[in-house]
Amino acid sequence: MEEIQSERRSSSSDRYNSSDKEGLLSFRDPELRTRRTWLCQTLTMPILHISLILAYTILFFILQHNTHSNLHRNQHLIYSPLNDVLVPEKKFVHATFRSRNPYKGAPSPELDHAWHQIFVNSNIRVSARDLEKINKTSVPVGDGKGGYYAIPDVYHQLHCLKFLRQMLYNDYYQIKKPTNPIHIDHCVDNLRQNLMCKADVSLLTFNWVADDRAPKPDFDIEHECKNWDRIDAWAQEHRFDIFDERTLVHPTLGPSFPEKEYKDTGRIPGHPGFLHGHGEAGGHAQMTGQETEEYGKSGGK
Repeated sequence: MEEIQSERRSSSSDRYNSSDKEGLLSFRDPELRTRRTWLCQTLTMPILHISLILAYTILFFILQHNTHSNLHRNQHLIYSPLNDVLVPEKKFVHATFRSRNPYKGAPSPELDHAWHQIFVNSNIRVSARDLEKINKTSVPVGDGKGGYYAIPDVYHQLHCLKFLRQMLYNDYYQIKKPTNPIHIDHCVDNLRQNLMCKADVSLLTFNWVADDRAPKPDFDIEHECKNWDRIDAWAQEHRFDIFDERTLVHPTLGPSFPEKEYKDTGRIPGHPGFLHGHGEAGGHAQMTGQETEEYGKSGGK
């Protein structure tokens, strides 16, 4: 038994000695050391490159995800409670001289009715949080339902367009106010700024015609639009009636739009120089009851 254990110790010692010798030889043998160094470098570099590629790939996808998330969250530079209902859509705008629609043409009760309908939902109530997000204040709506008075600016721009149109037919509308010139100037410049702000870059193209040497523009153009029905539907859900005398009440002067004053005189509250008939005396008829109601809902637009 002692002999067997002695042989085992001897064998183990021989292996250690042999290993030590090989290590010593490899240290002393430059060729062997070079081969080992080359092998380490050969294996290390691909592993390093693969690790870097994986790291950069993961980082790229993380950055892409964050970028898309930020773009989704910040697709609007300016906050509006209507941002979530804005839906882009392709739409042809038919603006040739011969095109027809309910808003175009000489004055008539039908045309005035169509324009009135645009503004029915223009007066809306917004929350204090909405105002905080745009760093603004506004007049409170005092009917006990809360909120603050606002108008989506597209309705104001349309009001300016309607007013300019009425000025073109002022023999019919008889809008006799000393502020007409400054109002016209305001509306023209307001529309100019907004057109340049939105900067529609859809292309206007041209065609040859047989009887004119100058190329003629094709005013039937496809545009990227916002779905108007969704905007107006949201406004309808948040609108209030400014002729409800509880809604807009000046702190010292009382209701802003007393309905009785309008019904009794035909004059728009707050605008005593503007008689909203089609002529003051012996002119066209005043608005019908339905038109008066529409006018009240539209806030006098």
